[in-house]
Amino acid sequence: MMKLIKHALIIGLTIFSIQSNAQHTKSTTMTNQEIVTKFLNGFNNPEEIQESLALLADDYRFKNPIVELNSKEEFIVLAKQIGSVITGIEIINIAENGNWIAVFYNFKSSVEGLESNAGTEWFRIEDGLIKESNLVYDTAEWRKFYAQMKE
Repeated sequence: MMKLIKHALIIGLTIFSIQSNAQHTKSTTMTNQEIVTKFLNGFNNPEEIQESLALLADDYRFKNPIVELNSKEEFIVLAKQIGSVITGIEIINIAENGNWIAVFYNFKSSVEGLESNAGTEWFRIEDGLIKESNLVYDTAEWRKFYAQMKE
C-alpha cells in the first residue's frame, strides 16, 4: 500500500511539474506587439537583424507601394539592399487588433533628400511569426532610389 501511495505521489508531482513548466513557457513567449517591436528594432542595430529576420514565417508576404514579395527569402534580399541605407526606425505608436499590429513609425535613411520618412505598417502575426505586412509611405522620391538599385 505504501508503494502505491509513493508511486501516486511521484506521478502527481511529475504532472504538476510538467504543467508548471508549460505555464512558465507560455508566459515567456512574446506578445504580438513585442514580436513586431523586436522585428523593427533589428533595423536599428545590424547585430540584431538576424534575430529580426528569424521572426518572419518562410512564406512571409511583404507589400509596399513599390514592391510585392511572397517569401522570407525574397524579403531578405530587399532587406539587405534597404538595410544599407536605413539608419534607424523610431516607433511613434503601436496598436493591436486581434492578430494584426499597426505601427506608425519614422524611418531614417542616409539617402540625400530621404533622411526622414513617416510610414505605417500593418503586420499579421500567426503562431508567433510575422506572416505578412503592408507598408504605406510617401514613395515619390523613393521610386527614384529603387530605380537606381535596379541599374
